[in-house]
Amino acid sequence: MIPDFPREKEKLMEIFNSYLVDKINELLGFWCATPKHVNHEGDKWKLIRSDGTGEIHSYNTVEGLMTIQKGDVSSLTSDTIREKLDEIANNMVRQITQKMFEEIERVTHEVGNEINANGQSLSPNLFLQMLEKIDMTFDEKEDWNPPTMFISPEMWEANKENFQSWENDKEFLAKRDEIIRRKKEEWRDRENCRKLVD
Repeated sequence: MIPDFPREKEKLMEIFNSYLVDKINELLGFWCATPKHVNHEGDKWKLIRSDGTGEIHSYNTVEGLMTIQKGDVSSLTSDTIREKLDEIANNMVRQITQKMFEEIERVTHEVGNEINANGQSLSPNLFLQMLEKIDMTFDEKEDWNPPTMFISPEMWEANKENFQSWENDKEFLAKRDEIIRRKKEEWRDRENCRKLVD
C-alpha cells in the first residue's frame, strides 16, 4: 500500500492557493484596488448602474494549470513550485485584464461613450473630450478624483514630455478646470438624489 498524507496535501494546497491569490492581486495592480463583491453561489451576476439601468451577466472562466512530470517530483524545490505558481498567476492576470478591457470596450461602445481619434496622437483637445464623456467623482472634501488612464508603454514613452507640458498650458488647464467644476455640480446632484438604506 502506498502511503498517503491527505492533511499535509490539504495544507500545502492552502499555502499554494494563498500564494497564488496574493501574487494575482500584486500583478493586477490598480485593478486590485477596485471594489469587489464575492458571490459564493450562482452562475450569474447583475450590474445596476447609478441611473437605474442594469444588465445580467454570466461569470467568465479564468483558469490556470500546473503540470509536474513524474520524473521531476523528486527534484522539486520550493523555488521551482513558486516559479510554476508565478507562471499560473501571470496567465490568469492576462485572462482577467483581457476580459476587463473587452467589457469596458463593449460598454463604452454601446452607450456611445467613446472617442475615435482617427489615428491622431492624444492631444489636450482629445483629453478634454474624454473628460466630457465621463462621470466624475469627488472625495469627502469635494476634491476631484482624477480618472485612471491606461496607455501603452510605447505611447507613454513617445508622448510623456508632451503630456507633461499640458500642466503649463494655461488654456488647457482653464478648460479642464471648467469641466471639473461642471462635473462637480453633476456629482453633487447625483449624491443629493441617492437613497439612503437602513
